[in-house]
Amino acid sequence: MIEDLIESGQYAKALELLTDTNDETVRYQRLVCLNGLENYQTLKREGEIAKSQASSTYYEVLALYLNALKMTEEFEDAINILIEELSMPYIPTQYESLFNMVYDDILYAKQEANQLVEHGHQTIYSVEEIGALLNREDVNEDLLYMVLDQLQDLNVRRLIPDIRRYLKDETKPPFAKTLLMEIMIEQQISEEFEVVKYGSTYYFDPGYAPLVLEQLCYEGITRHLQRVLEDSNPTLMMQCIEYLEYILYAAYPREFYEEDYALIAATIHYYVATLQLIDMDEQDLMIDYNVTLEEVEEMTQMLKKFEN
Repeated sequence: MIEDLIESGQYAKALELLTDTNDETVRYQRLVCLNGLENYQTLKREGEIAKSQASSTYYEVLALYLNALKMTEEFEDAINILIEELSMPYIPTQYESLFNMVYDDILYAKQEANQLVEHGHQTIYSVEEIGALLNREDVNEDLLYMVLDQLQDLNVRRLIPDIRRYLKDETKPPFAKTLLMEIMIEQQISEEFEVVKYGSTYYFDPGYAPLVLEQLCYEGITRHLQRVLEDSNPTLMMQCIEYLEYILYAAYPREFYEEDYALIAATIHYYVATLQLIDMDEQDLMIDYNVTLEEVEEMTQMLKKFEN
């Protein structure tokens, strides 16, 4: 009967019948009803007790309790529970996936509740929360970059072990790795890190490394693009420079050397113009940059791998 009432959305009537709070199933069903009635304060109080006493319904109870914490904006409590639960090796796969989604959802809710203040950022995420996110296997990238943006205002030294693991993990997004490296440069960290990107391993010390757009290659390649395009097609020039910046952020800390600057500029010019369906004389391109078409085609294949 109670199941029928719950199934039909008659939560208040079902709640009147659910009085034996010594029964684990009854405690769980009460939480279902309170959630359906959107009575989150009571759900939070009862959920805390039910969670401490649950066995067979533990994860179902926990999911409802976390929702109550989210809806009452008890974000820190919810996040602390999620960090602890997601670190457990025995969590069932279906609940691990669910709690990862809940974790992202709560971080977004926390962000919305703590908007940017007029003269800077509020400290919305703790170092522990950011560390937990870096150690996750599957993370929403929009959330990841939102969290990394705040990391600029925190002491990155407290996350060095997490960052080391992140930079060595081939599966992590290359742009996020670059942002972490730039944050460490700006905070003057001086330690060697192993960075794996696109199947290659680099050794990187932020204390001696330039920011991405302060590299000599950025200035050198840009200068060639400006020389050829600034007068004839400034719009295409800016598009080429934007693509160059994209490539450098993706590839960092890979170095590009002076002898290749003109070839890289020619390749970007040719590639971007092709994408924009711009007619161009290949012979003029070869003369302008003093390169061969074969060299450009080879460099195109090399640069394109940084788009993935």
